[in-house]
Amino acid sequence: MNGQIVIAEGTQGDGVSWTVWARRHSSGGGEPGPGGLLSMIRITSAGGRILHEGGGGGPALSPGSLMDVGSGGGDEGPYSLLARVHPDIRRVKLATAAGEALDVPIYDSADFPEVRFAALLVPRDLYLGSVTGFDGNGKELERFDLSFHQRFWHEHR
Repeated sequence: MNGQIVIAEGTQGDGVSWTVWARRHSSGGGEPGPGGLLSMIRITSAGGRILHEGGGGGPALSPGSLMDVGSGGGDEGPYSLLARVHPDIRRVKLATAAGEALDVPIYDSADFPEVRFAALLVPRDLYLGSVTGFDGNGKELERFDLSFHQRFWHEHR
């Protein structure tokens, strides 16, 4: 897989599958520089068609941040949330615009000890509010607001 390491994968009840993968970069060409990290989530239909693939590259975490969060979706299928989080973050919660709280599973990889990966698929019509990372004692460490991106995405779909 070109140095891609599968972090987590699964299949929903409707046959839609997802894969979170990451790889390091050591060259330029628009990709992260030395020590850079590319992480992606791929959503595939029950028939094997890629519905969405998105993610980001750059440093494992942006300077001064404990979470780098990305979200998106294609023209069909579920909406995805993918985050790289600092190892001190032990729990991630997604708050919807309606106030519902969803647990976001966190995945570790020995190949990338400097970060953990949090990923979740949600219905495409669900409006997301924010993502919050907590330490092992339940203390909030960082919050990422998704409301602007969500408004833009829903207006253009």
